[in-house]
This record gives sequence, structure tokens and C-alpha cells, in this order.
Amino acid sequence: MCVGKCSRCVGLCLVILSLLSITVNLFLLFPNLDVSYMQKNLISCQARRMPGIWTGGLMVFLAGVQITLAGFKMRILSCCGPRCDMLLSVVCSCLASAGAAICFFISSAGLVNGPFCLYKVNGPDGISKEKWGYPFTTPDPQVFNSSAHNYLLDVPLWSSVCIEPPHIVPWNVGFYTSLCLISMLQILLSLIQFINALLGVVGGHCDPRKETGKRQQR
Repeated sequence: MCVGKCSRCVGLCLVILSLLSITVNLFLLFPNLDVSYMQKNLISCQARRMPGIWTGGLMVFLAGVQITLAGFKMRILSCCGPRCDMLLSVVCSCLASAGAAICFFISSAGLVNGPFCLYKVNGPDGISKEKWGYPFTTPDPQVFNSSAHNYLLDVPLWSSVCIEPPHIVPWNVGFYTSLCLISMLQILLSLIQFINALLGVVGGHCDPRKETGKRQQR
């Protein structure tokens, strides 16, 4: 596969993944598609940072657009020739990889910490009360009903700890896991494009069809 064709494929994939990342993060901002939790600031801090929108979304999207245009040899972002476009793609690949890595680490933290929800806790007087917080980060053995001490491995807890929002645990697990997978794919594609763009800086686009056409015209 030539450098130009690889850039087109990788760039389009990065654009699609960035749009998916933005969509997934929007779901995390509105648990159960309820706007009131966002308005009351009752969502996890990782979701409020919006890594899927800023880093895994817009940063990767802009890099993907440049990489795609460089693959099609469009003179929009650069006018210095194919090798200059590929050099710019090297920089954009690094930015996309950095953005995806930031999104991955923040999403992983959100997955490990669990959701921000309303749950019951026993006070010092033995009376239980409800509070908002991160119940799965507490070492309280009453929260866990198994020896796993990890809510991800204790599926029965998913429907018994958080009172509100309803079904927030599977909601968070599903979308944070999706963000992590999307970020991993973005990092992999960015590394592929980094190597591909370096080859393009050295050898150009190596588009066999266009080179054949030029020879026939001569």
C-alpha cells in the first residue's frame, strides 16, 4: 500500500473514531439521557473533563482531517508539496496520539473509580443515610458482597449500590469501556500514520497510478 492511500485510510478512520468518541462522551454527560444530572453537576469528574470531546474528539478529528487531505494531495492546509504535507502529518500523528492517550487515561480512571451516584452509608450512630459520592472507591466492606473488592468483578453490585441515577453502573462501565477501546484504536492508527508519514517525507506519495499516467503522457 502506497503512502498516500494509507494516509487516506488512516485519516478517515481517525475522523470516524473521533466522532464516535464525542458521541460516547455525550452519553456520559447525560446519564439515562436525563439532562437534570448535568445541570445539577451530579456526574463524575472524569465525565465533566470531557476527554472524549476535547482530546479524543477534536484533537484527533483535526489531525484526521489533515492526514486525509494529505493523502488526497489537496492544497488546503499546505502548499509546499507532498513531502511537506507528510511532515505536517508526522506532527499531527503525534498530536492525535497524545490526545488519544490522555483520553484513555482519564477514561480508565473513570472506569476504575466507578460512577458518581446516590448511595446509602452507615453513620457513626448506626443510622444509614443517603449521600452522593463514589461508593466503589470506599474501603467499606459493607459495600462489597464478595472478596473481589473490585466492583467490575462483582456484577451483582451493579444493581444494588447506586440508588440514583438508575442503572448508572452499567451505563458508565459500557461507555467508559467504549472510550478506552476507541482511544486504543486511535493510538494504534496514529502510530501507523507516524511511520507512514516518515516514509512519505523520504519518498513522497509513491502513487503508482499517477506516476504511470505521467509516463504515458510523456
